Amino acid sequence: MPKIYENEIVYNVDTLSRTMDTETGVIRTERIIGVQQGAPKWITKQLFNLPETAYVREVVFSDPEGADGPSATCMSMNLNLAQYVSCLEYITYTPYPSGQGAEAPATLFRQRALMLSQFPTAMIARRIERASVERFSSNAGIGRKGFDWVLETGWKRKLVCTFRN
Repeated sequence: MPKIYENEIVYNVDTLSRTMDTETGVIRTERIIGVQQGAPKWITKQLFNLPETAYVREVVFSDPEGADGPSATCMSMNLNLAQYVSCLEYITYTPYPSGQGAEAPATLFRQRALMLSQFPTAMIARRIERASVERFSSNAGIGRKGFDWVLETGWKRKLVCTFRN
């Protein structure tokens, strides 16, 4: 399978829409991302017998001309198992105020997630939530690395386009 992103668990990405607000310049992108199933085996195989691929809906707002500089906001939620557990993720990339004499501008990365289980049995619901939080915590850096790669690749392409014009 061809490598789509630096993140090797990504199988496919389907862009549903991409629009730009002509007044603000904010670009809104909505995608469905197919990833390798990250839930623990006792959930995917024993409890639900799920396929290896899971799907995530992602909406990204890119603001190249924000009041404080360029920024990006990413919101995502799982589509698989949503009737039993929802993972709502919120990520922001904003300019980090650089100190005087700083060599390069810095970016502040913030990531938050909410895990909520609607499983009928409270004991299993809490166990699913706990397992989801543990898995999310262990994988949080992987998603960041992938999105950093996307931003870096886009920045390089912008530079190439700038030099070609």
